[in-house]
Amino acid sequence: MVFLLLVGGRAGFAQCSAAAPVTHYLTQTQPGEIYRPNGANWKGGDTIRITGINYSVIEFYNVGGDACRDLVIMPQTRLTTPAFRFKGNCHNIKVWGGPDRYGIKIQGGALSINKSHHITADNIEISGGSIGVYCKQDYDAADPETWQPGYLMNKIKLTNLWIHDINGEGMYVGHTSPNGIVYNGVNRIPIRLDSVEISNCLVERTQWDGIQLSNARNGCKIFNNIVRDYGTINLSSQQAGIILGSNTNADVYGNKISRGTGNGIELFGYGVINCYNNVLDSCGWDGTAGGQQSLYASDYLTPSENNPKQTVRIYGNSIIQPKTSGAIFVTGYANNSFPSLVENNKICLASPPANWLAVYIKIYTAGSTVRNNVILCESAILLPVKFISLAAVKKSDKTYEVTFEVEEDTNIGHYEIIVAEPSGEKRLLKIVMPDGHVQGRKKYTQTILL
Repeated sequence: MVFLLLVGGRAGFAQCSAAAPVTHYLTQTQPGEIYRPNGANWKGGDTIRITGINYSVIEFYNVGGDACRDLVIMPQTRLTTPAFRFKGNCHNIKVWGGPDRYGIKIQGGALSINKSHHITADNIEISGGSIGVYCKQDYDAADPETWQPGYLMNKIKLTNLWIHDINGEGMYVGHTSPNGIVYNGVNRIPIRLDSVEISNCLVERTQWDGIQLSNARNGCKIFNNIVRDYGTINLSSQQAGIILGSNTNADVYGNKISRGTGNGIELFGYGVINCYNNVLDSCGWDGTAGGQQSLYASDYLTPSENNPKQTVRIYGNSIIQPKTSGAIFVTGYANNSFPSLVENNKICLASPPANWLAVYIKIYTAGSTVRNNVILCESAILLPVKFISLAAVKKSDKTYEVTFEVEEDTNIGHYEIIVAEPSGEKRLLKIVMPDGHVQGRKKYTQTILL
């Protein structure tokens, strides 16, 4: 059956393939690169295995699966590139690092998603560039699809990514000027994102913001991420851990944000925003006496949309060592808010003043409910890793077996150790802390692939 289906980018005729999945092997299109390969025979359910291990660029253009099954793109073994891009109405794609941990490595560049929809990125390491993930579409005067209402970038999922040592932002997802730009006397509104998920990612050592999601409409989620050592150059307005930007509606939960110069979490979106069960440790330490806020909300206006007012619900968060500018600060500055709910949050302070509630929780939206917020450190503090024992045995040319016993850990995703082989060569092994906070001792054995 052929039917009319709105799949994201365009409304058009779409048909799910009933054919059996096929595995295709993709090699270079020019020496050292894969650039817009011909995917006319690729269909939903197929797998594209990229052969070779090093490329100067990998770019896909106008390829994809269907509404029933993704097209899976993965390495044959492992691969490294400075640039991995999806453009020109790519759709229904899962780019996956494969069964090995971070089988795709993007070094010195970014994962870029432009004017595409239904894209999942999973199990990828990104490091060393000026940005980790770049997911948006800038205005192009020659392409009407790049301004409203030409295209919808929806169903974007970024999961299990390790983004580290970035000279700018860890993730830049969505346009930060949703009200548009003036071009030849006409204001052009950028296209929107919708239904974005950012989950289970480790983002660390970013000079600017850790995760930023903006101009993403409904059904968005930011959860179970670890963001630490963010805003390392202490640059004003570019130093937050997680930003829920303007013209965005999302829930933000289960994240762990630590050791940053700017606000830990910023909420600038519209409608009901649930922010809960996050741990924020040592956020806003910018070198000033008052510092910045651990959790900050401001009710931005987006005149180009008819959005409901902001309603923030902040509950069940643990905030450790906040600065006096505020553990939780809800502004209501734009008079674009309904009453807020701030309850059951735990604040950990070494020497709390008698008026700690007024100092550290500042809510300026009229009629708000603030209740059951307490000083409590026991359940919130993240303890340093304590290895009782650790041994690494080389099992083959490509594998090590690592056995380690810990007394307590920090919910970190990874821990790096260096082993020296008999030849004198040194190997960097990345081990995983599987269980988060450990009470008592626990022993693990892991096989590490080189």
